[in-house]
Amino acid sequence: MQPFQCTTIVSNPFQQNTFVAHLEGRVDCVVVDPGLEPDKIIKFLNEKNLEPTALLITHGHSDHIGGNHALKARWPACPIIVSSGDAEKLTDPQKNLSGQYGLAVTSPPADQIVVEGDELDVAGFTLEVLEMPGHSPGHVVFVWKGASPMVVFGGDVLFAGSIGRCDFEDGNFEHLAEAIHTKLFTLPDDTLILPGHGPNTTVGDEKRANPFVGRPAGYQE
Repeated sequence: MQPFQCTTIVSNPFQQNTFVAHLEGRVDCVVVDPGLEPDKIIKFLNEKNLEPTALLITHGHSDHIGGNHALKARWPACPIIVSSGDAEKLTDPQKNLSGQYGLAVTSPPADQIVVEGDELDVAGFTLEVLEMPGHSPGHVVFVWKGASPMVVFGGDVLFAGSIGRCDFEDGNFEHLAEAIHTKLFTLPDDTLILPGHGPNTTVGDEKRANPFVGRPAGYQE
């Protein structure tokens, strides 16, 4: 397997993680969930002479799409890729939750729509799309099974010791727990979860200790 590098860029005010991933020796990269401080992301890409070839959006909440305008302005050919279920959130401040904070964040519309089971070949990565509703109805994760261990760009589904909020108008805890149990907890225990907030974790750690969806909450394999 070709070595890869993944850098986390944290944006305020929600401490949201943007990931920039590229294979060693290549200048093309993917940017996952451009956050509300896009200048940080652009500065990093310019310093490393990296060229984004996809903006991968796990879900349409404002803190995960706030950098889309700036990155599209800098790299207009770079497509915004999002699920069919969350595409409308990109352009609607009420649906992407920014309106309630007085921010009115919007993004350019999606360039490409993905659904469950799609595979994306971008920047040398082959990423499988899994639909993970619950935090947001159209939430997806991007799984790189070619890595060892596997890597999941997980957005706001599963955190270290926690899960994504389900108390939004279109949230649903039962849907989120079912998706985690049937789609993430079936991956190898050493699978690396790169979450939308907080530190990285693994499938095994969360199965064992997560108080919301792991064994302390009654999960059984």
